[in-house]
Amino acid sequence: MLRSLQWRLVFIFIAMTISLIIPIGIMLKVQVEKSVYNEFKADIINGMGFLEDKPYGSIEDLWNIMQKKGENYSTYYFNMGSEHKTFSILNTKALNKVLSSDPVLNGNENQAVSEILESENFISALGNKEGTERNLRHLNGKAFFDCAMKKGEFIIYFRYYSQGWENMMRGFNNIIITSLMFSIIISLILGYILSKTITVPVVNLMHKAQDVAKGNFDKLLEVKSEDEIGKLTKTFNYMAGELKNTMTEISSEKNKIETILKYMTDGIIAYNIKGEVVHVNPAARKLLGVNSIEMSFNEFSGKYSLGMSLEEIEYLNFSGNKEVNIVTEDKYIKAYFAIFTDEEDKAEGIIIVLQDVTEQQKIENMRKEFVANVSHELRTPLTSIKSYTETLLDGAMEDRETTERFLGVVNSEADRMTRLVKDLLQLTRLDNQQMQWKLQPVSPVSLIKKSIEKLELEAKNKDQELGSYIIGDIPNIKADADRMEQVVLNILSNAIKYTPAGGKITVYTSKLYEDVCIKIVDTGIGIPEKDLPRIFERFYRVDKARSREMGGTGLGLAIAKEIVEAHNGSISISSEWGKGTEVTIKLPSDKEDDNKPGDNDKPSTYFP
Repeated sequence: MLRSLQWRLVFIFIAMTISLIIPIGIMLKVQVEKSVYNEFKADIINGMGFLEDKPYGSIEDLWNIMQKKGENYSTYYFNMGSEHKTFSILNTKALNKVLSSDPVLNGNENQAVSEILESENFISALGNKEGTERNLRHLNGKAFFDCAMKKGEFIIYFRYYSQGWENMMRGFNNIIITSLMFSIIISLILGYILSKTITVPVVNLMHKAQDVAKGNFDKLLEVKSEDEIGKLTKTFNYMAGELKNTMTEISSEKNKIETILKYMTDGIIAYNIKGEVVHVNPAARKLLGVNSIEMSFNEFSGKYSLGMSLEEIEYLNFSGNKEVNIVTEDKYIKAYFAIFTDEEDKAEGIIIVLQDVTEQQKIENMRKEFVANVSHELRTPLTSIKSYTETLLDGAMEDRETTERFLGVVNSEADRMTRLVKDLLQLTRLDNQQMQWKLQPVSPVSLIKKSIEKLELEAKNKDQELGSYIIGDIPNIKADADRMEQVVLNILSNAIKYTPAGGKITVYTSKLYEDVCIKIVDTGIGIPEKDLPRIFERFYRVDKARSREMGGTGLGLAIAKEIVEAHNGSISISSEWGKGTEVTIKLPSDKEDDNKPGDNDKPSTYFP
């Protein structure tokens, strides 16, 4: 019960009542005793006044006067009628004799004198002073007031035993106890009622605080008074409203941040200062190829060879500007580190930002490979030219047949370098968007016919069948005729080169939705599946030795892809090793020229 504020207040009320009643009762008891003694003292002083004209010469005479029948001085004048009031007479010249009405002092005069001499009032009377000081004495288990008055050479010693006023004090104590009990009951009731006026609003505030802790900010407390409790309730309602607004803003910002982190392409991993994972966004899991990250920071650092620990961050003032490259099975990831701190600029954790640099790394590798390939492609013909030229200069020119053969090789290698440089310059112009396109309506059918005518002799020499199918009405395309012819010739040339004698090469031209589709299919040696993703890379060759031997630069497909994409088209290759290759080119039709008659053959027309 003492844990309850309400009952503590009730007990305080009761304690206050007890602390007030008991001192008041004690004070009243003292006042009653004082009143009893003053009355006792007044009776003695009045009685001494009536003894002034009474003759007496000895202690016995005075005793007889005090005990005189009829007049009964002790009873009438001194109010000694009570058995609890006694008097004793002593001669100041001979203290060894005592005449007393007190049964306690009768029988043994020496003991009676000894007890009387212990009284401060009696000693005062011996010194010719009034012995009327109020002292409640205790002797032989009895309590009493005493008083001593000197009359000539005699001293009259009075006692008033507490039994004389005990009944009155007992009744008084009963009144005090009864009052105390009633006061306690009233304090209990009033304390409970009054405490409710304080505790009920406090309990309501407590329940509201619990609701606020659970996130319920809508319920407002009713203000029932204008006192401090009412003001506290108003303040709490205001605080709840402000807290709701603050939490709404925080939640909104949190949602924004979570949305940003969720959809950003960079991976984010946050660790607290204990090394525990605080947040991981989907991009981080995707980059690392895991469903969840539950390892500690030191475990993460060890697994991906970051070269740092949480202790280094916390105790060595890590600046957070370190970059680490992480290499997984098929990705290159760059990790950046950032420290987040508290208000005292003390590290609270670390954020790892992961960036996928796979494409950049591939481009960098391709650039290095491109430079190496260009150097190699140029070095080979230059080495041949150099060696044949030196041979001629050393005297081989005298042999005409050898000279002509050597010069033929030099001329062939020079042509090869010319083609390489020409292709490189074309790629450079395409990359830098410096090509001058001569866009005009072009008939795909005429384009295919011209290309086949230019290569049919080469195909016949290899005993290959070269033909074309026109499927449906083919609309014109808006293109640079020379560049598009270059694309078709490049693909057909490759098909002829890599198709064995007796093979077949067929070109299909059709309309697919709004696009013109040109499909070149051969029955050649095909391309291994592992090489297909890189077939359009510059200088990439499936069989490098054979390709170089056939005079290819390794740039034809790369140039074809750049030209087709510059015309808003697409090119793709599918192949199966040992069975042949299929190249598909899609180009948008010329919508401005759709209503004009094109140079088309009849539907499903084949021409050799």
